[in-house]
Amino acid sequence: MLSIEHGHSLATISPAPTRERDDTQRAHHSNNDLIRHLSHSSQRRLVGCCDEVRLNARQTLQERNLPLRHAYFLEQGAASLTAKAGNCLPVEIQTLGPKDFIGIPLILGMRVSPHRCIVQIPGRALRIEADALIDLVRSDSEIKKLLLRYVQATLIQSSQLAACNSRHSLQQRLARWLLVAQDKFSSRHIPLTHRCMAQALGVRRAGITTTMGEMEARGIIKRGRAEVRILDQARLEELSCNCDRVITNAHEHSLNATDAQPASNSGLLRPRGK
Repeated sequence: MLSIEHGHSLATISPAPTRERDDTQRAHHSNNDLIRHLSHSSQRRLVGCCDEVRLNARQTLQERNLPLRHAYFLEQGAASLTAKAGNCLPVEIQTLGPKDFIGIPLILGMRVSPHRCIVQIPGRALRIEADALIDLVRSDSEIKKLLLRYVQATLIQSSQLAACNSRHSLQQRLARWLLVAQDKFSSRHIPLTHRCMAQALGVRRAGITTTMGEMEARGIIKRGRAEVRILDQARLEELSCNCDRVITNAHEHSLNATDAQPASNSGLLRPRGK
């Protein structure tokens, strides 16, 4: 079934008669890293429970303190997971792209999330009902293990960001954010605004504008309207702390880990460029 979300409304198109064949093909060509790392049988089982939905900018996928009705495997576009900080503006705690999953509380046995998730870049996702996901996690050990490893990678990311935001300069943090975003989108073109970046780093937009202006003057990035292009990745890596590697490596290990051969400590921090 193909569902198209327009804000809070949902239009449904009748499913094609060859649903099983379509699901197999969709799973095989999925852009979501998590789905692509499942076996074909688990892919078919998961995708068979999903609807493909289009996502609009500023659409809310998950609201804080409200029951979760669905989980999402992002296929295209980007979303922000934000936390409330008293009466201040929300702070982004995770930038989500086609390597990500929205619905972690359901994996941990919770039905309510303390965080809001909003679409930043329009795209599409595979959407699964909360009850269907819980049933899959109970019945398919491969899906369960993969999603739990994803939860572990997200915990590593959260703790690393807490350390980074308290110890490193804005220039280092912005360079780190750009490198992680590049990995999320698999592209040096990052179609996000200064406002999004300021929210992600918990700083004023003016600070982002000034710091990015310095990077642009040195030929490291090029700014456009609601976008940034990385021109010199090597120099951007020199400006960054090591936190981007900790974060990206944690997610890579969550995808590639096996029960028989866990990742060694020596592999937790991959050298740049490898």
